[in-house]
Amino acid sequence: MAKNNKRPDRGQDAYKNMYDRELKKFQNMDQETDYSDGADDLRFYSEAELEAIEQAKRDAARQAYEDAYLDEYNRVRAGAQQNAPRQGQPRPQGQQRPHGSGSANRPSPVHPNNRKYAEAARRKHSGEQVQFGSQNDYVYSKKGKREMKGGSAVGKFFRGLFIILLVIVLLFQLLIFRYISLVNSVETGDRLVTDAALYSKEVTNILLIGSDTRDEEERGRTDSMILLSINRGTKEVTLTSLMRDSYVEIPEHGWDKLNAAYRYGGAELLMDTVEHNFDVRVDRYAYVSFFSFIEIVDAVGGIDIDLTDEEAQGMTDPMAEQNKYLGNEKGTDYLTAGGKGVHLNGNQALAYARLRYVGNADFERTERQRKVITKIIDKAKTLDPLALDKFLKVCAKNLTTNMDKTEMYVLFYKLLFSIKYKMSQLRIPPEDAYYYGNHDGQSTLDLDLDACRREIEEKIYK
Repeated sequence: MAKNNKRPDRGQDAYKNMYDRELKKFQNMDQETDYSDGADDLRFYSEAELEAIEQAKRDAARQAYEDAYLDEYNRVRAGAQQNAPRQGQPRPQGQQRPHGSGSANRPSPVHPNNRKYAEAARRKHSGEQVQFGSQNDYVYSKKGKREMKGGSAVGKFFRGLFIILLVIVLLFQLLIFRYISLVNSVETGDRLVTDAALYSKEVTNILLIGSDTRDEEERGRTDSMILLSINRGTKEVTLTSLMRDSYVEIPEHGWDKLNAAYRYGGAELLMDTVEHNFDVRVDRYAYVSFFSFIEIVDAVGGIDIDLTDEEAQGMTDPMAEQNKYLGNEKGTDYLTAGGKGVHLNGNQALAYARLRYVGNADFERTERQRKVITKIIDKAKTLDPLALDKFLKVCAKNLTTNMDKTEMYVLFYKLLFSIKYKMSQLRIPPEDAYYYGNHDGQSTLDLDLDACRREIEEKIYK
Protein backbone atom coordinates (compact mmCIF):
# COMPACT_ATOMS: atom_id res chain seq x y z
CA MET A 1 0.00 0.00 0.00
CA ALA A 2 1.41 3.35 -1.00
CA LYS A 3 2.48 5.61 1.84
CA ASN A 4 0.46 8.80 2.18
CA ASN A 5 3.00 11.68 2.24
CA LYS A 6 0.37 14.39 2.47
CA ARG A 7 1.00 16.54 5.50
CA PRO A 8 -2.01 16.65 7.81
CA ASP A 9 -3.76 19.95 8.25
CA ARG A 10 -3.05 20.80 11.89
CA GLY A 11 -5.66 23.51 12.01
CA GLN A 12 -8.30 21.18 10.58
CA ASP A 13 -7.47 18.39 13.07
CA ALA A 14 -7.60 20.77 16.04
CA TYR A 15 -10.89 22.10 14.82
CA LYS A 16 -12.26 18.53 14.42
CA ASN A 17 -11.12 17.47 17.90
CA MET A 18 -12.65 20.58 19.45
CA TYR A 19 -15.88 19.90 17.57
CA ASP A 20 -16.02 16.28 18.80
CA ARG A 21 -15.36 17.38 22.37
CA GLU A 22 -18.07 20.04 22.32
CA LEU A 23 -20.50 17.61 20.69
CA LYS A 24 -19.88 15.12 23.45
CA LYS A 25 -20.54 17.79 26.07
CA PHE A 26 -23.76 18.73 24.32
CA GLN A 27 -24.92 15.10 24.31
CA ASN A 28 -24.26 14.81 28.06
CA MET A 29 -25.99 18.02 29.06
CA ASP A 30 -28.57 16.07 31.02
CA GLN A 31 -25.90 15.21 33.51
CA GLU A 32 -25.43 17.66 36.38
CA THR A 33 -22.23 19.38 35.40
CA ASP A 34 -21.11 22.92 36.28
CA TYR A 35 -19.66 24.69 33.21
CA SER A 36 -19.64 28.14 34.74
CA ASP A 37 -15.87 28.22 35.14
CA GLY A 38 -15.25 27.04 31.62
CA ALA A 39 -17.96 28.80 29.74
CA ASP A 40 -15.49 30.04 27.18
CA ASP A 41 -14.84 26.46 26.17
CA LEU A 42 -18.24 26.44 24.49
CA ARG A 43 -17.07 29.12 22.01
CA PHE A 44 -15.88 28.06 18.54
CA TYR A 45 -12.50 29.54 17.41
CA SER A 46 -11.59 30.68 13.94
CA GLU A 47 -8.48 29.47 12.17
CA ALA A 48 -6.74 32.82 12.82
CA GLU A 49 -7.47 32.55 16.55
CA LEU A 50 -6.22 28.99 16.64
CA GLU A 51 -3.05 30.06 14.91
CA ALA A 52 -2.62 32.86 17.49
CA ILE A 53 -3.00 30.29 20.30
CA GLU A 54 -0.37 28.07 18.70
CA GLN A 55 1.97 31.07 18.26
CA ALA A 56 1.54 31.94 21.95
CA LYS A 57 2.51 28.39 22.87
CA ARG A 58 5.62 28.59 20.68
CA ASP A 59 6.59 31.93 22.23
CA ALA A 60 6.18 30.50 25.70
CA ALA A 61 8.33 27.50 24.81
CA ARG A 62 11.05 29.74 23.32
CA GLN A 63 11.02 31.95 26.42
CA ALA A 64 11.30 28.89 28.66
CA TYR A 65 14.31 27.76 26.64
CA GLU A 66 15.94 31.17 26.92
CA ASP A 67 15.35 31.23 30.69
CA ALA A 68 16.84 27.72 31.06
CA TYR A 69 19.81 28.74 28.93
CA LEU A 70 20.37 31.85 31.03
CA ASP A 71 20.20 29.81 34.28
CA GLU A 72 22.72 27.29 32.92
CA TYR A 73 25.03 30.02 31.67
CA ASN A 74 24.96 31.85 35.03
CA ARG A 75 25.59 28.56 36.91
CA VAL A 76 28.63 27.69 34.76
CA ARG A 77 29.97 31.23 35.01
CA ALA A 78 29.60 31.26 38.81
CA GLY A 79 31.50 27.95 39.05
CA ALA A 80 34.29 29.20 36.82
CA GLN A 81 34.72 32.33 38.94
CA GLN A 82 34.83 30.24 42.14
CA ASN A 83 37.61 28.01 40.75
CA ALA A 84 39.61 30.85 39.19
CA PRO A 85 42.92 31.71 41.00
CA ARG A 86 43.03 34.95 42.89
CA GLN A 87 44.91 37.91 41.39
CA GLY A 88 48.64 37.40 41.85
CA GLN A 89 48.39 33.62 42.50
CA PRO A 90 49.81 31.22 39.94
CA ARG A 91 47.43 28.88 38.17
CA PRO A 92 47.66 25.34 39.66
CA GLN A 93 49.91 23.09 37.62
CA GLY A 94 48.00 21.06 35.15
CA GLN A 95 44.95 23.27 35.28
CA GLN A 96 44.14 24.51 31.79
CA ARG A 97 41.94 27.33 30.73
CA PRO A 98 38.52 25.88 29.92
CA HIS A 99 37.99 25.30 26.24
CA GLY A 100 36.02 28.12 24.71
CA SER A 101 36.58 30.48 27.62
CA GLY A 102 38.02 33.14 25.27
CA SER A 103 35.86 36.11 24.51
CA ALA A 104 35.68 35.14 20.85
CA ASN A 105 34.00 31.76 21.63
CA ARG A 106 31.93 32.87 24.64
CA PRO A 107 28.20 32.84 23.85
CA SER A 108 26.44 36.17 24.18
CA PRO A 109 24.41 36.19 27.41
CA VAL A 110 20.69 36.65 27.32
CA HIS A 111 19.90 39.79 29.23
CA PRO A 112 17.52 39.05 32.08
CA ASN A 113 15.51 42.13 31.22
CA ASN A 114 15.14 41.29 27.55
CA ARG A 115 11.37 41.25 27.79
CA LYS A 116 11.39 44.71 29.34
CA TYR A 117 13.59 46.04 26.52
CA ALA A 118 11.47 44.33 23.91
CA GLU A 119 8.39 46.02 25.38
CA ALA A 120 10.18 49.40 25.40
CA ALA A 121 11.19 48.93 21.76
CA ARG A 122 7.62 48.00 20.88
CA ARG A 123 6.30 51.18 22.51
CA LYS A 124 8.95 53.30 20.74
CA HIS A 125 8.13 52.01 17.29
CA SER A 126 4.39 51.96 17.84
CA GLY A 127 4.41 55.79 17.41
CA GLU A 128 6.13 55.62 14.04
CA GLN A 129 3.68 55.88 11.18
CA VAL A 130 5.23 53.12 9.12
CA GLN A 131 2.77 50.79 7.45
CA PHE A 132 2.65 48.85 4.24
CA GLY A 133 -0.03 48.18 1.69
CA SER A 134 -3.06 50.08 0.54
CA GLN A 135 -4.15 50.88 4.11
CA ASN A 136 -0.98 52.90 4.89
CA ASP A 137 -2.44 55.84 6.83
CA TYR A 138 0.89 57.72 6.94
CA VAL A 139 1.38 57.58 3.17
CA TYR A 140 -2.11 58.90 2.61
CA SER A 141 -1.80 61.61 5.26
CA LYS A 142 -0.94 65.21 4.28
CA LYS A 143 2.57 64.91 5.69
CA GLY A 144 3.15 61.56 4.02
CA LYS A 145 1.92 62.77 0.64
CA ARG A 146 4.10 65.89 0.95
CA GLU A 147 7.23 63.86 1.67
CA MET A 148 6.43 61.29 -1.02
CA LYS A 149 6.08 64.11 -3.55
CA GLY A 150 9.39 65.72 -2.51
CA GLY A 151 8.41 68.31 0.08
CA SER A 152 5.97 71.11 0.71
CA ALA A 153 4.72 73.55 -1.90
CA VAL A 154 6.77 76.36 -0.34
CA GLY A 155 9.93 74.25 -0.41
CA LYS A 156 9.34 73.27 -4.03
CA PHE A 157 8.75 76.93 -4.94
CA PHE A 158 12.04 78.09 -3.44
CA ARG A 159 13.94 75.18 -5.02
CA GLY A 160 12.46 76.06 -8.39
CA LEU A 161 13.24 79.74 -7.87
CA PHE A 162 16.84 78.89 -6.97
CA ILE A 163 17.23 76.79 -10.12
CA ILE A 164 15.80 79.60 -12.29
CA LEU A 165 18.16 82.16 -10.74
CA LEU A 166 21.10 79.81 -11.22
CA VAL A 167 20.27 79.36 -14.90
CA ILE A 168 19.94 83.14 -15.35
CA VAL A 169 23.31 83.74 -13.69
CA LEU A 170 24.98 81.11 -15.88
CA LEU A 171 23.45 82.59 -19.04
CA PHE A 172 24.56 86.06 -17.95
CA GLN A 173 28.12 84.81 -17.47
CA LEU A 174 28.09 83.25 -20.93
CA LEU A 175 26.91 86.55 -22.43
CA ILE A 176 29.70 88.46 -20.68
CA PHE A 177 32.35 86.09 -22.01
CA ARG A 178 30.83 86.33 -25.47
CA TYR A 179 31.10 90.13 -25.43
CA ILE A 180 34.67 89.94 -24.12
CA SER A 181 35.62 87.53 -26.90
CA LEU A 182 34.55 90.14 -29.49
CA VAL A 183 36.81 92.88 -28.12
CA ASN A 184 40.14 93.46 -29.84
CA SER A 185 42.49 93.03 -26.87
CA VAL A 186 46.11 94.06 -27.44
CA GLU A 187 49.17 93.96 -25.24
CA THR A 188 50.31 97.12 -23.50
CA GLY A 189 53.39 98.61 -25.10
CA ASP A 190 56.31 100.20 -23.30
CA ARG A 191 55.34 102.80 -20.71
CA LEU A 192 57.60 105.70 -19.77
CA VAL A 193 55.52 107.30 -16.98
CA THR A 194 53.66 105.25 -14.36
CA ASP A 195 54.26 107.15 -11.11
CA ALA A 196 51.39 109.67 -11.06
CA ALA A 197 50.56 111.04 -7.62
CA LEU A 198 46.77 111.19 -8.15
CA TYR A 199 45.86 107.56 -7.51
CA SER A 200 43.33 105.64 -5.41
CA LYS A 201 42.19 102.04 -5.22
CA GLU A 202 38.63 103.37 -5.25
CA VAL A 203 39.11 105.10 -8.63
CA THR A 204 39.48 103.45 -12.05
CA ASN A 205 40.54 105.69 -14.95
CA ILE A 206 39.96 104.57 -18.54
CA LEU A 207 41.19 106.87 -21.31
CA LEU A 208 38.61 106.90 -24.13
CA ILE A 209 40.30 107.67 -27.43
CA GLY A 210 38.47 108.70 -30.58
CA SER A 211 40.60 109.06 -33.69
CA ASP A 212 39.86 111.41 -36.56
CA THR A 213 41.66 109.17 -39.06
CA ARG A 214 39.77 108.37 -42.25
CA ASP A 215 41.73 105.14 -42.73
CA GLU A 216 41.32 102.52 -40.00
CA GLU A 217 44.84 101.28 -40.68
CA GLU A 218 46.29 104.77 -40.21
CA ARG A 219 47.42 106.15 -36.84
CA GLY A 220 46.50 109.84 -36.96
CA ARG A 221 45.79 112.51 -34.38
CA THR A 222 43.20 111.95 -31.71
CA ASP A 223 39.99 113.88 -32.29
CA SER A 224 38.55 113.07 -28.85
CA MET A 225 40.26 112.29 -25.52
CA ILE A 226 37.98 111.68 -22.54
CA LEU A 227 39.05 110.27 -19.19
CA LEU A 228 36.31 108.00 -17.83
CA SER A 229 36.69 107.88 -14.03
CA ILE A 230 34.67 105.45 -11.87
CA ASN A 231 34.87 106.34 -8.19
CA ARG A 232 33.36 103.54 -6.11
CA GLY A 233 33.89 105.50 -2.90
CA THR A 234 31.79 108.51 -3.90
CA LYS A 235 29.61 106.47 -6.32
CA GLU A 236 30.26 108.91 -9.12
CA VAL A 237 31.24 108.60 -12.79
CA THR A 238 33.10 111.56 -14.27
CA LEU A 239 33.73 112.28 -17.93
CA THR A 240 36.76 114.59 -18.25
CA SER A 241 37.46 116.07 -21.69
CA LEU A 242 41.12 116.81 -22.40
CA MET A 243 41.39 119.67 -24.87
CA ARG A 244 43.19 118.56 -28.02
CA ASP A 245 45.03 121.88 -28.46
CA SER A 246 46.54 121.79 -24.95
CA TYR A 247 50.25 122.56 -25.20
CA VAL A 248 52.01 119.85 -23.19
CA GLU A 249 55.32 118.03 -22.88
CA ILE A 250 55.27 114.70 -24.71
CA PRO A 251 57.85 112.34 -23.13
CA GLU A 252 60.92 111.96 -25.39
CA HIS A 253 59.25 114.14 -28.07
CA GLY A 254 59.33 117.64 -26.57
CA TRP A 255 56.43 120.10 -26.41
CA ASP A 256 53.47 119.82 -28.74
CA LYS A 257 49.69 119.68 -28.84
CA LEU A 258 48.17 116.88 -26.76
CA ASN A 259 46.53 115.23 -29.77
CA ALA A 260 49.94 114.72 -31.41
CA ALA A 261 51.04 112.18 -28.77
CA TYR A 262 48.95 109.36 -30.28
CA ARG A 263 50.49 109.94 -33.72
CA TYR A 264 54.01 109.80 -32.26
CA GLY A 265 53.67 106.71 -30.09
CA GLY A 266 50.13 105.35 -30.02
CA ALA A 267 47.89 104.93 -27.01
CA GLU A 268 50.74 104.19 -24.60
CA LEU A 269 52.50 107.48 -25.33
CA LEU A 270 49.22 109.35 -24.99
CA MET A 271 48.67 107.75 -21.57
CA ASP A 272 52.22 108.70 -20.57
CA THR A 273 51.64 112.29 -21.70
CA VAL A 274 48.45 112.62 -19.64
CA GLU A 275 50.13 111.15 -16.55
CA HIS A 276 53.27 113.28 -16.97
CA ASN A 277 51.48 116.61 -17.37
CA PHE A 278 48.41 116.21 -15.15
CA ASP A 279 49.90 113.80 -12.59
CA VAL A 280 46.83 111.51 -12.74
CA ARG A 281 47.01 107.75 -12.95
CA VAL A 282 45.66 106.31 -16.24
CA ASP A 283 44.90 102.61 -15.80
CA ARG A 284 43.84 101.49 -19.27
CA TYR A 285 42.58 102.81 -22.57
CA ALA A 286 39.76 102.04 -25.01
CA TYR A 287 40.00 103.12 -28.65
CA VAL A 288 37.12 103.75 -31.05
CA SER A 289 37.67 104.64 -34.68
CA PHE A 290 35.95 107.18 -36.95
CA PHE A 291 33.58 104.62 -38.50
CA SER A 292 32.89 102.64 -35.32
CA PHE A 293 31.23 105.60 -33.62
CA ILE A 294 28.55 105.74 -36.35
CA GLU A 295 27.73 102.04 -35.92
CA ILE A 296 27.54 102.34 -32.12
CA VAL A 297 25.03 105.21 -32.25
CA ASP A 298 22.89 103.35 -34.79
CA ALA A 299 22.98 100.20 -32.59
CA VAL A 300 21.47 102.14 -29.68
CA GLY A 301 18.73 103.40 -31.99
CA GLY A 302 19.99 106.95 -32.37
CA ILE A 303 19.91 109.77 -29.83
CA ASP A 304 17.82 112.89 -29.26
CA ILE A 305 19.70 116.20 -29.07
CA ASP A 306 18.58 119.80 -28.69
CA LEU A 307 20.01 121.60 -31.76
CA THR A 308 20.19 125.24 -32.70
CA ASP A 309 19.61 126.22 -36.33
CA GLU A 310 23.26 127.28 -36.50
CA GLU A 311 24.42 123.83 -35.33
CA ALA A 312 22.10 122.04 -37.77
CA GLN A 313 23.49 124.03 -40.71
CA GLY A 314 27.08 123.76 -39.45
CA MET A 315 26.85 119.94 -39.48
CA THR A 316 26.70 120.03 -43.28
CA ASP A 317 30.48 120.31 -43.82
CA PRO A 318 31.59 117.39 -41.58
CA MET A 319 28.69 115.29 -42.88
CA ALA A 320 29.68 115.92 -46.50
CA GLU A 321 33.16 114.56 -45.68
CA GLN A 322 31.69 111.55 -43.88
CA ASN A 323 29.30 110.74 -46.74
CA LYS A 324 32.25 110.69 -49.08
CA TYR A 325 34.12 108.09 -47.04
CA LEU A 326 30.95 106.11 -46.26
CA GLY A 327 29.94 106.00 -49.92
CA ASN A 328 26.65 107.82 -49.34
CA GLU A 329 24.97 110.04 -51.89
CA LYS A 330 25.68 113.74 -51.60
CA GLY A 331 23.27 115.44 -49.22
CA THR A 332 22.52 112.29 -47.22
CA ASP A 333 21.31 113.07 -43.64
CA TYR A 334 21.58 116.84 -44.04
CA LEU A 335 19.54 118.98 -41.65
CA THR A 336 17.99 122.33 -42.53
CA ALA A 337 16.87 123.43 -39.07
CA GLY A 338 17.37 122.63 -35.40
CA GLY A 339 14.85 122.08 -32.63
CA LYS A 340 14.14 120.37 -29.31
CA GLY A 341 14.96 116.69 -29.11
CA VAL A 342 16.03 116.28 -32.74
CA HIS A 343 16.61 112.58 -33.41
CA LEU A 344 20.09 111.93 -34.83
CA ASN A 345 21.33 108.75 -36.44
CA GLY A 346 24.96 107.64 -36.27
CA ASN A 347 26.13 109.72 -39.22
CA GLN A 348 24.46 112.87 -37.89
CA ALA A 349 25.64 112.28 -34.29
CA LEU A 350 29.25 112.03 -35.48
CA ALA A 351 28.93 115.27 -37.43
CA TYR A 352 27.49 116.95 -34.33
CA ALA A 353 30.38 115.67 -32.16
CA ARG A 354 32.94 116.89 -34.71
CA LEU A 355 31.34 120.31 -35.16
CA ARG A 356 34.09 122.83 -34.35
CA TYR A 357 33.37 126.16 -35.96
CA VAL A 358 30.02 126.92 -34.33
CA GLY A 359 30.00 128.56 -30.93
CA ASN A 360 33.13 128.72 -28.79
CA ALA A 361 35.25 126.56 -31.09
CA ASP A 362 36.85 123.50 -29.44
CA PHE A 363 35.46 124.26 -26.00
CA GLU A 364 31.89 123.67 -27.16
CA ARG A 365 33.00 120.74 -29.28
CA THR A 366 34.28 118.85 -26.22
CA GLU A 367 31.01 119.66 -24.50
CA ARG A 368 29.10 118.17 -27.44
CA GLN A 369 31.22 115.02 -27.29
CA ARG A 370 30.47 114.50 -23.60
CA LYS A 371 26.79 115.17 -24.28
CA VAL A 372 26.71 112.52 -27.03
CA ILE A 373 28.39 109.91 -24.81
CA THR A 374 25.99 110.66 -21.97
CA LYS A 375 23.01 110.35 -24.33
CA ILE A 376 24.28 106.98 -25.58
CA ILE A 377 24.63 105.67 -22.01
CA ASP A 378 21.19 106.95 -21.01
CA LYS A 379 19.58 105.42 -24.10
CA ALA A 380 21.31 102.06 -23.51
CA LYS A 381 19.73 101.88 -20.03
CA THR A 382 16.25 101.91 -21.59
CA LEU A 383 16.80 99.17 -24.17
CA ASP A 384 14.99 95.84 -24.01
CA PRO A 385 17.19 92.72 -23.58
CA LEU A 386 17.44 91.91 -27.30
CA ALA A 387 18.28 95.50 -28.31
CA LEU A 388 20.78 95.79 -25.46
CA ASP A 389 22.45 92.56 -26.55
CA LYS A 390 22.81 93.92 -30.08
CA PHE A 391 24.21 97.22 -28.79
CA LEU A 392 26.79 95.52 -26.54
CA LYS A 393 27.94 93.24 -29.36
CA VAL A 394 28.45 96.24 -31.67
CA CYS A 395 30.38 98.12 -28.97
CA ALA A 396 32.55 95.09 -28.19
CA LYS A 397 33.54 94.32 -31.76
CA ASN A 398 34.43 97.98 -32.45
CA LEU A 399 36.55 98.39 -29.34
CA THR A 400 40.35 98.08 -29.07
CA THR A 401 41.86 98.03 -25.58
CA ASN A 402 44.96 96.98 -23.68
CA MET A 403 42.87 95.30 -20.99
CA ASP A 404 43.16 91.51 -20.80
CA LYS A 405 40.09 89.31 -20.50
CA THR A 406 40.18 89.20 -16.71
CA GLU A 407 40.39 93.00 -16.47
CA MET A 408 37.51 93.37 -18.93
CA TYR A 409 35.43 90.94 -16.85
CA VAL A 410 36.06 93.01 -13.70
CA LEU A 411 35.43 96.28 -15.55
CA PHE A 412 32.14 94.94 -16.90
CA TYR A 413 30.87 94.48 -13.34
CA LYS A 414 32.22 97.87 -12.30
CA LEU A 415 30.24 99.47 -15.12
CA LEU A 416 27.20 97.36 -14.25
CA PHE A 417 27.21 98.49 -10.62
CA SER A 418 27.91 102.09 -11.63
CA ILE A 419 24.72 102.39 -13.71
CA LYS A 420 23.03 104.34 -10.93
CA TYR A 421 26.09 106.40 -10.05
CA LYS A 422 25.92 110.16 -10.41
CA MET A 423 27.22 111.35 -13.81
CA SER A 424 29.50 114.43 -13.80
CA GLN A 425 31.37 116.29 -16.51
CA LEU A 426 34.68 118.08 -16.41
CA ARG A 427 36.93 119.91 -18.84
CA ILE A 428 40.70 120.28 -18.68
CA PRO A 429 41.84 123.00 -18.70
CA PRO A 430 39.07 124.62 -16.62
CA GLU A 431 38.28 128.31 -16.86
CA ASP A 432 41.07 130.69 -15.76
CA ALA A 433 43.66 127.87 -16.10
CA TYR A 434 44.80 128.63 -19.67
CA TYR A 435 45.65 131.35 -22.14
CA TYR A 436 45.96 131.34 -25.91
CA GLY A 437 49.41 130.82 -27.36
CA ASN A 438 51.17 130.26 -30.64
CA HIS A 439 53.99 127.79 -31.11
CA ASP A 440 55.65 126.88 -34.39
CA GLY A 441 52.92 128.64 -36.31
CA GLN A 442 50.02 126.78 -34.66
CA SER A 443 47.46 128.09 -32.20
CA THR A 444 47.62 126.41 -28.79
CA LEU A 445 46.17 126.49 -25.29
CA ASP A 446 48.97 127.15 -22.83
CA LEU A 447 48.00 125.66 -19.49
CA ASP A 448 48.37 126.38 -15.82
CA LEU A 449 49.24 122.76 -15.06
CA ASP A 450 49.06 123.18 -11.29
CA ALA A 451 45.51 124.51 -11.57
CA CYS A 452 44.59 121.63 -13.88
CA ARG A 453 45.93 119.08 -11.38
CA ARG A 454 44.02 120.68 -8.50
CA GLU A 455 40.80 120.58 -10.55
CA ILE A 456 41.25 116.86 -11.29
CA GLU A 457 42.00 116.08 -7.66
CA GLU A 458 39.06 118.09 -6.40
CA LYS A 459 36.46 116.71 -8.85
CA ILE A 460 37.55 113.07 -9.18
CA TYR A 461 39.37 112.08 -5.97
CA LYS A 462 37.44 113.97 -3.30
